[in-house]
Amino acid sequence: MSLRYEQIMRELIEAVVSGAYAEGQLLPPVESLRERHGAGRDVVREALRGLEERGLIVHRTGRGYVIADREGWDMRSPDVLLACAARGPDRGVVGYAIDARAVIEREAARRVIEFAPDSDLWLLAGRVEAMRRALEPGTQRTFDPGDPLVVAEAWFHKTLALLTANTVLAQLVEPWHLPFATLRRRRAPERDGTVLYHHRRILEGLSSREPELAMSAVDAYAAKLRRWIGSGR
Repeated sequence: MSLRYEQIMRELIEAVVSGAYAEGQLLPPVESLRERHGAGRDVVREALRGLEERGLIVHRTGRGYVIADREGWDMRSPDVLLACAARGPDRGVVGYAIDARAVIEREAARRVIEFAPDSDLWLLAGRVEAMRRALEPGTQRTFDPGDPLVVAEAWFHKTLALLTANTVLAQLVEPWHLPFATLRRRRAPERDGTVLYHHRRILEGLSSREPELAMSAVDAYAAKLRRWIGSGR
């Protein structure tokens, strides 16, 4: 049941984000959705629960499910973020999310430089090495979240946050790492080598214990990511 409900949930997320269902509008009743998607009642209800958890819909007693205001959507959810990037009327929200991660990573870089031992920085160096290996000739590449460069990049950013030893900070940005890397790979695959360069620059700033260099490198990559994801160039 899980795979089917996830498929229906994503279809409904895309419909909401694209404006097929406007804010304040009632979703069709469960029976209509069941017939439309060719699924059982329990599967549809599980899909709707997923939308409710992500802030896209709210249940009104006696009325049904209503499309929630966009301000309440959970932009930390990879499903919502990817749908907004692909179909949303306000695709600039992805840029806001990239900016938000950069703000947190600037502070993460400062803390890592101040507190993390050199042995911890080797973990980040290992992530960069994994990114380099992903670009070697003969490596099997894809455009999905399993691409080796996408995986290595997501782990670089996850590791940077974890090295602050602040699990709450790490949890705030963790949902974004894989979607950002996946979107970049899909929209600007010719920038793979530049992605590696920017992560080497971030690592250089951290390893040299130069906060301004590290934070500048974080900002530089965020700026590139906004442009690549926004324009596909």
